[in-house]
Amino acid sequence: MNKENKYIQIIDDIKTNITDICIRNLKLVDEDVFIIYIQQLTDRNSLSNNIIKPLLQYNYTSKPTIEKIVSSIMFVDDIIVELDESKIADYLLEGKTIIILLNSNEYIIANTFKVEKRTTESPEIQSSIRSPKDAFTESIDSNISLIRYRIKDKALKIDYFKVGVRTKTSVAVIYIKDIANSKYVEEIKSKLNNIHIDGIMESGYIQKFISEKNNTLFPQIGISERSDSACANILEGKVCIIVDGSNLALIAPKSFIEFLDAGDDHYDSIYVGIFTKSLRFLALTTTLSLSALYVAVVAFHADILPAQYILTLASSRVTVPVNALVEVTLMEIIVELLREASIRLPKAIGPAIGIVGTIVIGQAAVSAGLVSPLIVIIVSLSLMCSFAMPDYTIMASIRLLKFMMIFLTGVFGLFGFIMGYTLIIIKIASINSFGIPYTAPVSPFNYNDMKNYIMSNIKSSKERPNFLNPKDKKRQ
Repeated sequence: MNKENKYIQIIDDIKTNITDICIRNLKLVDEDVFIIYIQQLTDRNSLSNNIIKPLLQYNYTSKPTIEKIVSSIMFVDDIIVELDESKIADYLLEGKTIIILLNSNEYIIANTFKVEKRTTESPEIQSSIRSPKDAFTESIDSNISLIRYRIKDKALKIDYFKVGVRTKTSVAVIYIKDIANSKYVEEIKSKLNNIHIDGIMESGYIQKFISEKNNTLFPQIGISERSDSACANILEGKVCIIVDGSNLALIAPKSFIEFLDAGDDHYDSIYVGIFTKSLRFLALTTTLSLSALYVAVVAFHADILPAQYILTLASSRVTVPVNALVEVTLMEIIVELLREASIRLPKAIGPAIGIVGTIVIGQAAVSAGLVSPLIVIIVSLSLMCSFAMPDYTIMASIRLLKFMMIFLTGVFGLFGFIMGYTLIIIKIASINSFGIPYTAPVSPFNYNDMKNYIMSNIKSSKERPNFLNPKDKKRQ
C-alpha cells in the first residue's frame, strides 16, 4: 500500500470509529493536506488563526512539506512530528489537531486543546482567614501553573503519567529533586505505573491505589485544595500528586498529627498556632470520646458524678424508653443523616436545612421524652467538633470509630472505653505512610520535629522534618 492510500485508509477508519471527528481538506499546490480534529476538544480560534489561515495564505513556490509547514508556516507554539500512524486516534482523543500530507511518511501533531473549565476560585473545603485564595481547579494545567508560580526552582520536577485504559487520565507527580527522598518518590511512581483500571474519575481513585494499606480507616495520604499548602508540603520534601479532572491534590507521605495542621498556623502568631492546634486536638478527642463517656457514666459509673447531678440526670431520663447505648446510637445516626442530607441538598438551602433540622428534631425528641436534654447537647457538641479539622479525611475515620467506642463502652463500661482507645492507638502505631511512621514525630520521638510542629514558627524551624529523611535537611 502506497503512502497516499495508507493515509486515506487511516482517515476512513477514524471517521468510522470516532463519530464526532472533523476533517478539513486543503488543496495546496496540487497537494492534499488533511486537518483532523475533534471539535469539542479544540480551540477553534487557534485552529483557524494559527493553522488553517497561515497554510492558505502562505506564498508557495513549491509543494509544501512537513518540515516547511512546521518551521515556516504554522503559528502554533506546541508542535511535534510523529511517524507512528497507530497513535493518530490517541492524539485526537487528547484534543490534539493532526495535519497529514498524503505524500509524507510523517504527520504533524499541533496542540490546540481546549475544554471548558471554571476559573480559579477561593477554597471551599479548606477555607481559612489568612491565606491565599487561589484554590486548585479541575484543570491539571491550571493547577501546575499555580505551583510553578510559587516555586521558581529548576529542581522542581513534574513527572507525567497516563492512568486508565479508556480515560487515559493525566497524572502529575510533583516534587523537588534535591529535597524529596528518592525512595518514596520512586515508590509512588512505581505504584502509578502498576495501576490497571478502565478509568480514573477523581484523585480519590489514585489515593486508594497507591495507599499502602487499603483496609485501614486512617488515610495515609493527605489532600490539599489550596496551592499554598501544596507548595509548602513540596518544600518540606513531600510529593504532590495532581490528577486531571480533580480539584484536590494528594500529599504524601503524611503522618497522623499532620492532619491537624493548617496553613493559618504558619502565618499567624506562634501562640495563636499553638492554641488552634490544641483546640483541634481537643475537638478530635471530643468527637471520638464524648458520646461514649456519656454511655459509660449513665449506664455503669453514675457514682463518679456529684450526688445532686445524679438526681438531675436521673430525673431527665425518667421518660426515656431506651437505655443509654440505644439512645446515643440513635441520636448519632440521626445527626449523621442530617449531615449527609445537608451535603446533598442544593447549596443555597443545605446549611439552613441542616441547622434547622437539627434544632427541630432535637427539641421534638426531648419534648416527646424520647431522649434526655443532655444527649442533645452532647451530640450537637460532637458534631460541631467534627468540623474543626483542616483535612476532613481524618475526621471521616474518627466519626466511624466513634460508633465503635460507643458500642464497646455500652457493653463493657469504662473498661470498654479504655480498650477502644488502646485498639485505636495500636492501629495508628502499626501504620506506615510510604515507609514513614504514621506516629512521627511523636514516635519515634524527635524533639526538633515536635517543637517545630507545635510552634509552627518558620523563623526558628531551620531544618526540614527529620522523619521525612529529605536529601537537603537545611531550610534556612
